[in-house]
Formats: sequence, C-alpha cells, structure tokens
Amino acid sequence: MALCTACGKAVKCGSCSVPMVYHKAQHKLLCHYCGRTIAPPPEACPECGGALRYSGFGTQRVEEELAQLLPKARILRMDQDSTGQKNAHDAMLAAFARQEYDILLGTQMVAKGLDFEKVTLVGVLGLDSLLFSQSFRAYENVFSLITQVVGRSGRAERPGRALIQTVEPNHPVLALAASQNYEAFYQQEIAFRKLFLYPPFCAVCVAAFSGKTEADAAAAAARFGALLAQAAGGRRELPLRVLGPAPMNVLMVSDRYRYKLTIKCRGDGAFRALMGEVLARYSEEGLPAKASVTLDMNTDGD
Repeated sequence: MALCTACGKAVKCGSCSVPMVYHKAQHKLLCHYCGRTIAPPPEACPECGGALRYSGFGTQRVEEELAQLLPKARILRMDQDSTGQKNAHDAMLAAFARQEYDILLGTQMVAKGLDFEKVTLVGVLGLDSLLFSQSFRAYENVFSLITQVVGRSGRAERPGRALIQTVEPNHPVLALAASQNYEAFYQQEIAFRKLFLYPPFCAVCVAAFSGKTEADAAAAAARFGALLAQAAGGRRELPLRVLGPAPMNVLMVSDRYRYKLTIKCRGDGAFRALMGEVLARYSEEGLPAKASVTLDMNTDGD
C-alpha cells in the first residue's frame, strides 16, 4: 500500500472505504473492491502533500524480504498477479516440482492438495487476520488451513516442520490444528456453535442494504427490522434472533454505503415465505428507492 511518511495515512479508494493496494509489477494502485486504479501512483499524499512510501502487498513484500535474506534462493511467487495467464498455475507448480525453484511463495492456493516429497519446511504468515476475523467460521477456517499446511511438509522419508506466524502461539485452535486432532476440535467448536446459536443449530440470513448515504442505508435497515418484527410477531413457530442494524465490515463500496441485519432462523420454507412478505412491505413503502436490499442465506455475514 501507499503510506504517507508525514501524516501516516494510507491512500484510500475514492469510492470505497478501504486503502488501495500497491501492485509493484504493474506499478499501480488498485482497489480490490471496485477495481479502480491509479497509474502511475502518486508521489505526494492527497491528504497533506507529504511524501508517500510504497511497499508491496502480501506475497510481493515477502518475496522482496526473502530475496534480501536469501539472495541465492530461486523464489517462485504464486498469487493473483503471477497466475493471471491461462494455465499459469499448473505450469508454475510443474516448474517447482522439477526443482527449478527453491522456495514456493503464495496465497492459500499453495496450501491445498500439493505433494512435493522434498519439501520439509512450510510457513504460514499473517494468520491472525483469519484467526481474529468476525466470521463464526473463523476457527474452522484456521483449523482447515493449518492441518493442510502441516500435511504439506515431510510427506516422504525426511521429517518436516511447519512454522506459523501469530501473536497467540498458545491459542487452543492452533494447538489442535498442529496436532491434527480433529475429534477434539470438533467437540470444542460444536459446543461453541450450540451455545451461541450458529450453524448447524440454525441458519443465518444476512439482509444487506446499500444506499447513496449512510443515513439512508441505516434507516432502511432499521425499518426492515421493524417490518420483520411486525410480520413475525404472531408466529411463534418461527423463532428468530435479529442482530443489528450494523455497518458492514467495509462500509462503502462503489460510492454506496452498506448496512446489514443478521437474522438467525430455521431457514425453512416458512421462514422464506416470511421474508418474502417483509420484502413486499418494504417495496410497498418505496424504500428500495433509498436503499436496495439483498438477502443472503447461510453466509458468514459480510
């Protein structure tokens, strides 16, 4: 990303509430939500005019540091930029299998289903963004990733090691994943899901609202929630829990503000009929003109 050396702020997308990402190979700033680009990237901060410092994002930054630490190592980077061409993914893996490279660096795509008998060391960087995400599936996703990574090294006669970068090395989920203790993780996770009412003990429906102003999006979400309460009031056979309104994790995308209601429900035909009724009332009041609404069943919530 591009960080100002004076005020410390990152260059953000003008249409989305997220920093733009610096892609060194193309020498451009890119918004990963709406696709807006700035090329060539600016030299001065749009906020204060200070000098900007550019650093590669994710795998690009790691590649640069590996090249400095291990100047003789042949590094193969696999990410969205490097695998954009047709068949590039398979060609790069084949080259690594032929031992044309010493280090394979990439996103989660390099952790799944690969089998290289001479690989004895695997590392996971930046795991905390997944471990501490807002998704109720966060621990499940971390456990799945780590068990896959542990299985990537030492697959032949040589012993293997896996290194994990985290601020919580004693986190119980990491310990269970490192030991590949599926049964203990399941018992822990299913108890959590039952206590706080998450799938498989319910379905989760997210009603997402998008408006030109934040006030429009927030008001539309609140009104939808009121209509839902009215419609469900006399239906005890349809237990619901409604959380929100709340802003989405990324508040603005493509110049539209986004709010949500998270609804814990049964997700059956009766619930879908109820939501159809609420959508009809929402439309009758002319609210879609201020904020569009979409329903997403069995989602993580953003």
